[in-house]
Amino acid sequence: MLLKNLYDNHTKNQEITFYKIQKETNILLTKVLYKYSNQKEVLLRKHKEVLDYLGKNSYNDSLDEISKIINKDEKNNSFNIYITDENLVIKNTTYKPDINFDLSFAKDLFEQHKKANIIGISPPVFEMYSLKFFSYTDSFLAKTDKRILQVSYTYNELEEDLKKLQDLLNSNQDIKSSNAYVVFNDGYVGDFIFKSLKSYKPTLDDITARINKGKELSSNINEDEYITNYFKKDNIEYKVSYLAEKSPIFDEAKVIFSIVFDEDEFNNNIFKLNLAILLISVIGIITIFIIYKVRYEENLLKYKDKFIEHSVHEIKTPLSIINLNVQLRNKTSGEDKYSKKIEGALKTLENSYEDMTFLHTKNKIDYVIENLNLEDILKNRIKYFNVIATTQNRQLELIINKNIFFNISKIELHRLIDNNLSNAIKYSKVGSNIKIVLSNNILEFHSFGNPIRNTKNIFKRYVRENENARGHGLGLAIIKDICKKYKIKIDVKYENNQNIFSYIFICHTNDTK
Repeated sequence: MLLKNLYDNHTKNQEITFYKIQKETNILLTKVLYKYSNQKEVLLRKHKEVLDYLGKNSYNDSLDEISKIINKDEKNNSFNIYITDENLVIKNTTYKPDINFDLSFAKDLFEQHKKANIIGISPPVFEMYSLKFFSYTDSFLAKTDKRILQVSYTYNELEEDLKKLQDLLNSNQDIKSSNAYVVFNDGYVGDFIFKSLKSYKPTLDDITARINKGKELSSNINEDEYITNYFKKDNIEYKVSYLAEKSPIFDEAKVIFSIVFDEDEFNNNIFKLNLAILLISVIGIITIFIIYKVRYEENLLKYKDKFIEHSVHEIKTPLSIINLNVQLRNKTSGEDKYSKKIEGALKTLENSYEDMTFLHTKNKIDYVIENLNLEDILKNRIKYFNVIATTQNRQLELIINKNIFFNISKIELHRLIDNNLSNAIKYSKVGSNIKIVLSNNILEFHSFGNPIRNTKNIFKRYVRENENARGHGLGLAIIKDICKKYKIKIDVKYENNQNIFSYIFICHTNDTK
């Protein structure tokens, strides 16, 4: 058990580290992909300008003149030009480090673009040599020519976000590497390496292997799935963790995060501990185990409580800034599917923030108890969660058979309703209908999903039915505390392929209908 606890603690620490890095990586990639969505048409236009210019000039001449033309409005000369020979090796370019770089790994992709009679354009890639993000266009110089023209765009003004991510990676000595893959439905794979021992120019084999790895991971990992594997290299054991998510910018893309942890030091410590345990008597082992078990559980709960308390203070300001900027963006540019997704994600984050704030303040504040109209409150909260449900392809339906008034604080009633709605959206099947039914003194939440294995255990703090789902396991624990305070009876059952959460309000006034 002692060893198991050490492994569990080690795993939890790695998971916390993984999600911190995944969060910073996601912020960086979202910014890059958003810039790409705004820049791709400009990049295609620049490519056509270069093609027109080369149609009148030699491919082997200096490209300085056309480079000045396409960069005339750019502060940092963001656009570069590349011309290959017939073997797809770059021979003429405005970006000198890429002279003699072999592009033959992308030959099939170039041929596909030629067959489709389009100028190809790549989503952003991250180059270890320059520590910069680039997008590339491609086309053959002429229909009968085997040489390729590429024009690249360098995404500047991302240095601060990149440095923040790399500082976080370098602060953990156990992280061997950190990668992200952006895999599009058309087969394109963008590979981002954010930690390496040194900057280097990848070989053709390196690039091919990374592209194939991205495709393999995309086929084997489902969205929102977190998995881990172990492997050995040079007699050192490594642990690699993966998480797949849908791109927040492009519906047709999946983002896969990958972090490799060096397990060697941890395994050496375990080996030494095993030797020490052999020298300890049976009584000593039992005593140490009991003390460790109690302290471990206490420290873990304290750490989680401290983490929540710290998060409450850290989240409020950026949450307000994001909310304000989304409103300003919608006001100036109008709403679109991306702003709807952002709004849905913000509301989900706001609900988590309200949970953490409630946990932090519930023993410090005496909430005002009011005689509240449940129908009005339900309509208000369902209107709030409709955006989240819609962006996740679910529908909310409110059915009022008989309304009631109930003496409770508005904040606590919101937490009870909000966490049920949030869980119903999170765990229900995509495309399903979620019903909220108020009849007499019973409030029910119906959702289609997998049956709950342990209906009592889920109401414990930090317990989650699905370990792959997001969250801290706090929502149902909050609901249980509120129900206990106001003597609201809870019933959970599974009928007709639906999970049904029922709340029976024992003390209530007459209905209004």
